[in-house]
Amino acid sequence: MKTKLFMTLAIVLMSVCTSLQAGQPDNDKKDRVFPNEKMIKELNLSDKQIANLQKADNELKAKMQSFRDQKKAFKKEMKGEMSKMKDDRREILKNNLSKDQYIAYLELQVDRLQKMNFKNGRPHGQRPQFGPQRHQGNPQRHQDNANRENIPEPSK
Repeated sequence: MKTKLFMTLAIVLMSVCTSLQAGQPDNDKKDRVFPNEKMIKELNLSDKQIANLQKADNELKAKMQSFRDQKKAFKKEMKGEMSKMKDDRREILKNNLSKDQYIAYLELQVDRLQKMNFKNGRPHGQRPQFGPQRHQGNPQRHQDNANRENIPEPSK
């Protein structure tokens, strides 16, 4: 009896500790120091070595941040260039197609975008609700399979 009570209490305490730990924000990345105390003790690093490693680490962090900033700037620049190219394509189409052809082209574009954005009867990217309806799968697929069963086999 005492053993069961003790085991139940231990399980409850472990789950509470785990949930509390999971709820804490992860600030460890910002508080990390290189080399850390464990590394210093295990490798028996001198003060000069520690200073050199910290200096090199700070330089590396600065290079990494610079690279990230360059990447962001490049993405913005590329996005602008792509937008300009798309505008140029629209102008070329507008200048080379008749008014009716251009309107038909735009209608085709709208249809294509709607097909891309509304897959399975819902906007692309929108998640279905939680619950039993989520795990029923694609009803259209099941309907297609049912229709296949009604198709007669070709005669030989």
